[in-house]
Amino acid sequence: MRRELLHIYGPFSICSFGLFLLIGLLVFVTLAEKHPLYRRLGLQDKYLKILLVGVLAGLIGGRLLSIISCPQAFESIGHMLSPWEPGYSILGAVLAVVTVVPYLRYLGVPILPFFDLITLYAPLWQSVSRIGCFFAGCCHGAPTTLPWGFTYTDPKSSAPLYVRMHPTQLYSSALLFAIFLLLFFVLQKKLRKPGQMVAAYLMLMSAERFFVDFLRGDRVDVPSVAGGFFSLDQLVALLIFAVSIIFFLGATIIGTRRGVHKQ
Repeated sequence: MRRELLHIYGPFSICSFGLFLLIGLLVFVTLAEKHPLYRRLGLQDKYLKILLVGVLAGLIGGRLLSIISCPQAFESIGHMLSPWEPGYSILGAVLAVVTVVPYLRYLGVPILPFFDLITLYAPLWQSVSRIGCFFAGCCHGAPTTLPWGFTYTDPKSSAPLYVRMHPTQLYSSALLFAIFLLLFFVLQKKLRKPGQMVAAYLMLMSAERFFVDFLRGDRVDVPSVAGGFFSLDQLVALLIFAVSIIFFLGATIIGTRRGVHKQ
């Protein structure tokens, strides 16, 4: 697996992570535009503007949490400031996207239905991006003797070389794809109240990160919590999961009351 697919000039190159991140984004945009909710929300002339703001917020938030939780993954300030280079926290990106809310208000776009739409396809984008992580060697797993463990030999890889490790990037990719299938084929038919899909996505996504993190080799444990049993990302995931449960219950109660009033 190669981190750099094609060197262009100087510090510029086509990296595997950036390529898969872009592929995932294109799939995300294309599928969201085909969903019936896209037209009902009147997003035809607003979607790309919102997406640009959301992607920028996600990149900044994802990078910041990654720097805080795993600073050793970055070779230099240039690496930190290069958006095409690996080293993003999905949890940080998700938290940062909340900053889009004021912009949605400004454009007059219903907030919860909009997030219901994008969180439907978000895990698919994340699943594709994780394949880029696998190529780049970031988000690598802990050492293992299991037969499906993977060994990196590319000198530019972000992972330790010549060590058999859990392919945690592929574990995450498979689980996120399963989350997408569950949301798309099952839950969107059952969760009709605004905000329920957002909460379901956040619960599933944070649970995926929490459990896979036990096998991550780049995790940063928090010694002051449970004797270092949990990492910083796991604590963030637990917080997101807890808040999402409360949010789901609130969306359900409010949605039910509105339904009763309409009747």
